[in-house]
Amino acid sequence: MVVGGMTIAATAPAQAATKPPVPVKPAVVAPALITTTLPLPANPKPASAFGAPHPIRWVYMTGSSLPPSLRDHAAEIDIVSPAWFHADANGKLSGSDSPAVTQFAKAHGIKVVPIIANGNFSASVAHTLLTDGNRQTGLLDSLQWLTQTYGYEGVNIDFENIAPGDRDGFSALMSNVYSRLHPLGKLVTAAIPSKTHETYGGFSGPFDYAALAPNLDLALIMAYDQHYSGGPAGPIADVAWVNDVLSYAQSLIPPSKILLGIPFYGYNWGPGGTRALAYTDVVATVFATGAQIQMDAASQSPSFSYGGHQVWFENSDSLKAKLNLVSAHNLAGWGAWRLGQEDPNFWSLAVGSR
Repeated sequence: MVVGGMTIAATAPAQAATKPPVPVKPAVVAPALITTTLPLPANPKPASAFGAPHPIRWVYMTGSSLPPSLRDHAAEIDIVSPAWFHADANGKLSGSDSPAVTQFAKAHGIKVVPIIANGNFSASVAHTLLTDGNRQTGLLDSLQWLTQTYGYEGVNIDFENIAPGDRDGFSALMSNVYSRLHPLGKLVTAAIPSKTHETYGGFSGPFDYAALAPNLDLALIMAYDQHYSGGPAGPIADVAWVNDVLSYAQSLIPPSKILLGIPFYGYNWGPGGTRALAYTDVVATVFATGAQIQMDAASQSPSFSYGGHQVWFENSDSLKAKLNLVSAHNLAGWGAWRLGQEDPNFWSLAVGSR
């Protein structure tokens, strides 16, 4: 999900360079052991005081160009989370800010909260950062430098493919990120894989919802890829499954901190493999093949078939069913992966224009 760019020296500013790094004990660090390397504001504003009169509307984006959807629907978007930055095993960040996007967002009152990924979702990068105190301190310095240099309102930690043995280490990392950035008035958020019950293995097992909750302003639960490119065809996010995901999540995380992650994309399973589709691809394929779209009543998801291919995707109707769950569960809002892939009619559902 992350796009690369030039390397930036995301280290602590010069006035902090004379201070030796504070040791960090992996997995069991108390927040008091972490000190900030820049002065705190006199009266820091709590990052959780979002104050939106409607559910938070969060969108992910890739690339450095201003997405047309962001330009055309700025009044329906509260937070944009660009996939610009990767952390390496030393805690340094690679990537680059896009002035076109950042300046547009700020001019329209949209908060910029970039993704911070573990390399290209590398398990080894995550393991090193979660178990090496000095390198983790380097990451904390980098995050502070990044948010203060570019004026970002926070970060979205998106560590994926974490080893099951690093579960406690990831919880400790988020405690340290929160201790470092929250007093500065920065939003501390994370993209968290979905699950419907506690598990300690697989893709979602390393994420301890209960341990993470106190150290997050917002938890975006990625309630999608129920059926994915490496498995059999089926709904991207069956509404009943999404409801189960949210029921489990809010048993451990306050609903006021949860964002429902929704998919704007689809998949085309075929003899040659599976590929992701934007809504424009869906429309083009339907016109080219004459396929008939069917709405599956059970999952409330659209699909169609042609020539040995099966396509499941999301449209405004299926997304509306999921947005209804935001209200039903009294959640903080929703977050979508990703801009440019959506059914244009979706924006008629994103109510609460500023």
